[in-house]
Amino acid sequence: MLRKLISKIKSRISSLKIRHKILLFYFILIVFSIGLSILIYQRTSEHYMNQKMKEIAIQGIESDSRSVEMLIDDINNYSKILIANQNVQKILQEENENKKVDYKELDRFLSQFINFNPKVSSIYIFSNSGTKYYTEKQAVKSIQLENIKKMPWYKETINKKGGYIIRVNDLLTENEDNSFISFIRVINNINKLEPIGLLMINVSESVIKDALGLNPYNNTSVLIKNKYGQDVINYNNSDFIDEDELLHDLNSVDSFSYPLKNKKNIVMVTGLNNNIYGWKFLKVIPFENSSMYLQTFNFGLLGIILVNVILVALGSIFISKLITDPIHSLINSMKDVEKGEFQLVCINTNNDEIGMLKNVYNYMINEIQLLIKKIIHEQKIKRKAEFGIIMEQIKPHFLYNTLDSVSSLIMLERNEEAYNSLSALGIFYRTSLSNGRDIITIKEEVETVKNYLYIQKIRYRDLFEVEYQIDEKTLDVKVPKLILQPLVENSIYHGLRPAGDNGKIIVKTEKLQEKIYLIVEDTGVGMDKEQLELLDKDTNKRIGIHATKERIRILFGDSSKFTISSIKNEGTKVAMEIPIQKEDDYIE
Repeated sequence: MLRKLISKIKSRISSLKIRHKILLFYFILIVFSIGLSILIYQRTSEHYMNQKMKEIAIQGIESDSRSVEMLIDDINNYSKILIANQNVQKILQEENENKKVDYKELDRFLSQFINFNPKVSSIYIFSNSGTKYYTEKQAVKSIQLENIKKMPWYKETINKKGGYIIRVNDLLTENEDNSFISFIRVINNINKLEPIGLLMINVSESVIKDALGLNPYNNTSVLIKNKYGQDVINYNNSDFIDEDELLHDLNSVDSFSYPLKNKKNIVMVTGLNNNIYGWKFLKVIPFENSSMYLQTFNFGLLGIILVNVILVALGSIFISKLITDPIHSLINSMKDVEKGEFQLVCINTNNDEIGMLKNVYNYMINEIQLLIKKIIHEQKIKRKAEFGIIMEQIKPHFLYNTLDSVSSLIMLERNEEAYNSLSALGIFYRTSLSNGRDIITIKEEVETVKNYLYIQKIRYRDLFEVEYQIDEKTLDVKVPKLILQPLVENSIYHGLRPAGDNGKIIVKTEKLQEKIYLIVEDTGVGMDKEQLELLDKDTNKRIGIHATKERIRILFGDSSKFTISSIKNEGTKVAMEIPIQKEDDYIE
């Protein structure tokens, strides 16, 4: 039954189209990769997170313990400085000997001392007779030696013989919001080593909180108890799950750290015994406040994502080698169409969709090639016919104007000039016929223009002067014949003759890169903006300009420009920009 099912699934998959095979393959690959990645990440992150949090929590609470030790050492050093001070020794000695005491010097010393030691909140010095010398940063408290002697720890202090004891909130908690830790020790005479007084240095709870880095902006909970069970610090203790149970655990181990779930979330609970002072430290860190510790796991996630990317990349390479390589070859061949190259695709394919696509594409290319050849042939015939019609418009027009000029000379009995004009006309036509060629060099075109202007010069004498600015680089360039002559003729009949004054015609050729610029400019009557607009609309008014413009359009298309610029009473400029072509590139 299972074999039949597997065989059926294989058969169904093998009959799928390539697109569906690719989708199925990537779907299975991604599902497997993501599932495996999630499983690995969950297991790894859970184990690593617990271990790392334990290590960090232990390190943190050990750092807190060291910070408290350093604070106690600092206070111990302060007390030694006070005990050894000459003023303290002198005043307490004189007090015990019932001598007159100048306490101002001692008050000044204590004030300076507390100002330079911000960790100290207050200092009390008692002589054996009960006289009190003190300095306070806050309100003065009514502490007397008689009250101290009643405390259960007083005998312990005396038995220390100069060593210090630490007590919490004794004698200082009355009407106080803040808690204090007191460092108490007997003051001995330096020379005789006899007790001459008692020293009490008080440190505010806020100083210890600062040393531990506690502030309202974090949710860390800290509990510190001394060996007498007094709370040294009890900060944000609402997070503790079972304070007594946790403290009991510290009776059998030096430290512990493990995650627990309280009412709100999962927390990391850490405990530590300070063997030097016999203090017990408890600390609770919520997991949501430990985002900085999760950075390590982000690297793990990055690694998992990298594995996914590698798997997908390998799958992509496999699929592309198996299926898409023929498609890429086909696409590369098809891209030649963008360059105007219609070539058949010659690649090895199977009898699948890619093979069918190749055959259909090659059939299409064959049809396109045949169609292009047919269109090119038809367009050449059409362009040649259009070109011939335009040429036939130019030739009669030019001949009519020339014969009109000759007839005018005959009527004016300028027979010799008329004869010379007819001779020049014959030379002009022999040159313009060009042995039946429609494409000539610029040099030949300029010679044709010169013959034409010779004829017009005979007729109009001083009407105009001619200036030729011919770039020698353009002389051998091929252009359609009679491309300049109609423009020169237009300058005479529509520019200079209406002006009546001695004018000027400039014929200019120039070569820039792969472009030829042909320019005919006159100093005639010119045209205003409205006349230029009418010139574009009325194609019968100036046949020579419109015929030449149309020839340029037919021969060169968008790669050419034909512009007319004119200023009223100043002249007109006609400029043509055409690409350089070989004679074979023109219409056959």
